[in-house]
Formats: sequence, structure tokens, C-alpha cells
Amino acid sequence: MNQSKRVSVGMLSLGCPKTLVDSEVVLGMLDKTRYRVAKEVTNCDIALLNTCSFIQEAKEESIGHILNLAELKREGRIKALVVLGCLVQRYQKELEKELKEVDAFVGTGDYQALNQVLGEVIERKRISQVGHAPGFLYTAQIERVPLTPRYTRYIKISEGCDHICSFCTIPSFRGKHRSRGLEDVIQEANRLVEEGAREIVLTGQDTTYFGRDTEKKFLLPRLLKELNRIKELRWIRLLYAYPSCVTEELMNAIGNLEKVCHYLDMPLQHISDPILQSMRRGMTKQSTYQLIEKLRARIPDLAIRTTFIVGYPGEGDREFSELLEFMKITQFERLGMFTYSEEEGSQAAILSGQVPEKVKEKRFDQGMKLQQEISRENNERLIGKTFSVLIEGRDAKRNHIYYGRSYMDAPEVDGFVYVETPQGIRLKAGDFVSARVSATQEYDLMAIYLKSE
Repeated sequence: MNQSKRVSVGMLSLGCPKTLVDSEVVLGMLDKTRYRVAKEVTNCDIALLNTCSFIQEAKEESIGHILNLAELKREGRIKALVVLGCLVQRYQKELEKELKEVDAFVGTGDYQALNQVLGEVIERKRISQVGHAPGFLYTAQIERVPLTPRYTRYIKISEGCDHICSFCTIPSFRGKHRSRGLEDVIQEANRLVEEGAREIVLTGQDTTYFGRDTEKKFLLPRLLKELNRIKELRWIRLLYAYPSCVTEELMNAIGNLEKVCHYLDMPLQHISDPILQSMRRGMTKQSTYQLIEKLRARIPDLAIRTTFIVGYPGEGDREFSELLEFMKITQFERLGMFTYSEEEGSQAAILSGQVPEKVKEKRFDQGMKLQQEISRENNERLIGKTFSVLIEGRDAKRNHIYYGRSYMDAPEVDGFVYVETPQGIRLKAGDFVSARVSATQEYDLMAIYLKSE
């Protein structure tokens, strides 16, 4: 590589918002005198790939992207390939052996060593930097290079997880739960708002546990209260709430604070008592129903996003039918579903009663078909209602149609609101408008522009 000019570094970030924040932090820690951030990972000197290994599908996606970038390296379109993150922390030795095309591997706890690693790569050395302490906990002092539009930014408030869910191996490659300091998070939020953020999305393996390890109490409600005071901030959105840690105080914060979206991402995973017990979720069928009832009563317009696992070991027709009945009764506004992934090293992997793949897929299809019907019915009840919409872009074929999100929609995972504007109205990404719902689809809404906010 030519060392007389700055080396271009591209980034491809896979997986969840937590990994995305890591990728922004990694780019922000680059030595600016030696490196510059490239616009495209497919056209740079050094390609960085931040991986995910949560479930089998994510691992396969990560490997696929490694092989694609390795091919670009062979073609000379990129000069070096560095693989980061969860997959590396979990499978270091296997990756080193099988993927000789990769120039460097960096674990989840070693992002601060990236400048040193890149220096070795430039000298054409092959290196692995994977320590035994997984999960780098960044601070507000570290600059981040945005990989999302500036009007919507994620903040990771903690790292790792203390829960012992039987199907999950995240603590093995992300470590125990560690909260950032309350003031540190507030400082970062203020800086991101100064840079143009109108929406802040809080993320972490378990956001509800924030402060429990450092202050021996749940500090998320207090954090929301402090963030609510930031003048130019419009929306605060909460992801990955653990149901057993959703307190009355948190419900009150979501319900009372004007800038906190009435939206809660709360993975429940199942409803059958034998399955919940085997999963080690710390919840029962009864306590789950009671929690949902409390949330609905306290915040009537709350949009709940949840996820379920189908095909978990021991799930028979009876347990699956319980899950479908729960969905019908609860009518979740947003819902994702996964087929159970047998993860090596997890407690569930050694259980008897493993469900055949064909049965898993059939249940997945059945569950998602039901949710489509529920979503359609939920959306139809919104016709005639007026919402604030955060505009994200304009329809490529219809110049008078813009698309964006309501408070009920998180970036990437939820639907859109398509806003029809009258002649002469021009909007830009990051604008907020009032719009009245005029028609619906299974997951998206159509609305008429009323005014800019």
C-alpha cells in the first residue's frame, strides 16, 4: 500500500443496532492522520467487516460477506480485509484456520487496538487481536462516524448481559452486563443532538438493566427523564427491554415524558409456562399477561414490538397453539418471529425434544401469516387518525409521495408511512410533518399531508 497518503478504510456493519454503534465507534477511533473513511466498503484500501453470530442465519450471512469481500481482494478492488466483532470473538480459531484470505481478526473487546492492527496489516502481517474480556464499553469521549442519517442516532447504554436464557450465548462473546455512566450517556446524547439528531434510539443487550450493576437500582427511568430535557430532541425510542425488568417507574416514564415514544421493544420469546421455564426467562404465562395488561392500561396508545421463538426444544402442538392464542388475544402492533437455532454452548442445545426443521418452518409461516392479519386489522383501525411522521425520503417514481415513520415504527425493522403531499410542498429527510391516515397495507400506512411541524 502507498503510505504517502491516507489509507482509505471502508466499513460493512451486519446485525443489530448494537453492532452498528460499535462500527461507528471503530471508525471514530481511527487515526485521522493515517486513515480516512471510505464511502464504499467495496472500493477502499482496507475493508472492515463487523459481524454478527446471534443465530445460525446471522453466522451464515457473516461468512457470506467475508467470502464476497475476499473475492474483491483477489480482484484487487480492495487491498486488505479485517473482520471484527461477535463471530470473531466466538470462533477465532476456526476462522483463522479456514479463512486465510482475511488479514486480521479483532474481537469485541479489542476495538481500541484497531489502529495498531491496521498498522500491522499495512506491513502485510496477518494478526489476530482477540482478548478474553469481550464487549468494548465505549464512552462519550470517543467520536463516532455516523452510519445512519444524522437525524436518527443510536446510543448504546450498556454492554453485555447478565441473564441466563437457555437458547442464547451472547454473554460468552459480549460479557457480563456493564452500564455506562448516566452523565456519560447524557453527554453523548447532547452532542448527537448538536450534530443534528432529532430521534435518539437507546439500545443494549438489555436496556432495562441499566444502572443495576453500578448503582444497585434501575436507572433507565431517570435517564429517560434527563434526555427528555434536551431542547432540540424530538423522539426518544427504547429497544430491547427485558420483560421481568419493566417496572412501574419505567411505565410511568414512558407514559408521562413527552419526548419518549409510546413504543416498547420487549422480546417475550414465548408464552407457554413449560417453554418459558426451560428458556429461563424469569417470566410465567400469568406474569406476562399481567405485564401486558398493565402496559396497555397505563399507556393506551403504546405500540409494543416483541419477538417469539418457534420450534424451541419441547414445543409441541399444544405449546405452539398457546402462542398463537396469545398473539390473537394481545394483538401486538409489531412482531418478529425466529425459528429456534441450536447454538453450540447453549443450555438448550443439549435438551431432548429437538423440533424438526420442517416443523419449525411450518410454525414460522403459520405464525407470521397470523401476524399479517393482526397487523392489517390494527392498521385499519388507524384510518382517519393523525400522526407526526419523521420523513426519511421521497418515492423514486412518485415525486409527491414521501415516506417516513410514526412513533410506532423503529428504523429498519418496522413499516413506513407514505405521505401524499399537495403540489408545491417540498420536504427533506429529517423533517417532521402531521399526516392523516387514509389507507393501509399489511405493515405500512398511507397518509395525507396536513402541515409541517
